[in-house]
Amino acid sequence: MLRVPFVACAMAFITVAAGCGDDAAPAPLAPPDLARCDITTSACQRGIYNSVAAMLDASGYRMPSIRTISVDQHADEVRSRIDLDDLTGEDAETRGLRLIGFLPSASESLTATQAEYWITQVAAYYSRSNNSITVIDRDYDDGSAQVILAHEFIHSIQDSQFDLNTVSSGADTEDRVIGVRSVIEGDAVHSSFAWYYEVSGIALEDIDWDEIHADGTTRLQERAADVEIALLDTASSFPYSYGFQFMTNTTLAEGLTGRAEAFGEPPATAAEVMRGYGMIAPVADFPSVAHPAPIEGSEIAIENRFGAWYVYGTLRRQGLEHEDALDVSLSWEGDELAIYRGGDEVIAVWRVRFDDAATASILSDRVNDAGDGARSAVAFGDDAFVFAAESSDTLVAWASQPLDSMTASIVPKAERRMGGAVSVGTCLQTLDFSVPSPPPLLH
Repeated sequence: MLRVPFVACAMAFITVAAGCGDDAAPAPLAPPDLARCDITTSACQRGIYNSVAAMLDASGYRMPSIRTISVDQHADEVRSRIDLDDLTGEDAETRGLRLIGFLPSASESLTATQAEYWITQVAAYYSRSNNSITVIDRDYDDGSAQVILAHEFIHSIQDSQFDLNTVSSGADTEDRVIGVRSVIEGDAVHSSFAWYYEVSGIALEDIDWDEIHADGTTRLQERAADVEIALLDTASSFPYSYGFQFMTNTTLAEGLTGRAEAFGEPPATAAEVMRGYGMIAPVADFPSVAHPAPIEGSEIAIENRFGAWYVYGTLRRQGLEHEDALDVSLSWEGDELAIYRGGDEVIAVWRVRFDDAATASILSDRVNDAGDGARSAVAFGDDAFVFAAESSDTLVAWASQPLDSMTASIVPKAERRMGGAVSVGTCLQTLDFSVPSPPPLLH
């Protein structure tokens, strides 16, 4: 499987420093020239890095090396990392994610979906292992090119200031990865935009940040409702909209001190990011034994917590409008998806806990009303159980299990290994962004 490792955040390639350490190199450019400079030149690169570092009070760190590769080179490098055996789509995780609806039914495999995102959606990325930046040459417009490079410089600065491996060390579920990435990527988006507007001579306090955020979150909400798009791809993009909003509001309210505190204690859930800066974080209340006793002959293949964003996307794909889906997802108090192997079949059981029984019923009713033969849902108190199987007989057997007799833990709690990131990793700038220039201003 193409796991873009969340904690490593790196494709370890040979990098070529662009002018770093060259005594004959021209002096770094200074604002306002940086807003339109050629990012392939040493003077532009050094100028952007120095300017960004000064804004973040991060002078004195080593500037990363930079290389530029073509779109074809980038695609070849991504494909070279793939184990062809992972492209069959016959692994339990791919089949389970298809069944539950997190991957489209037509998807080739989880690995192929992850690789496709990397190939088509990534503009540049930072490699932690060797403090290097790779820019994919897609003929960027002025403004976008400078922001892309600033974004990746910010990742290098984050790594120097906070040690990104430490920041992400506890992210052992998809949901926790989304929470941590929302700080890492959200800060890189906000800081790169703020830098660009500053060097363009625009006062940050005059900018209508809410309007900028609304554009990004609305586009992501529409993608979440589109059944043709992998829900995990929308989770890959979540930090660039909701995380952007979260870190903007954190930084505007508390400055660089608040920014540092966010890296010291990042959100543990997508729900906290969706609620927004200053709101009370959800109290996770979830049983250690998450699922009914498995059908005889079935064994666990993988467990993972997917979080409130996947609840939101599931409800949108079952026809619920944005506001209603958001209300339900923000009442999330925990979830776990378990994927089982049973003979030749794969079964997925997604248990989601909400803050009241009425909310749990909305998810179960929506799944059942969809009339999808692969899925069935049962409300049980404050919980909704969504069952998905590859045959109707197996689906009925699992959905008929007594939900109140959770006597045998699937795996002893001390030995459980959660599934980690499923959406694509961090330290990158996606193509799904635009820098309003000039930005909307407050009146």
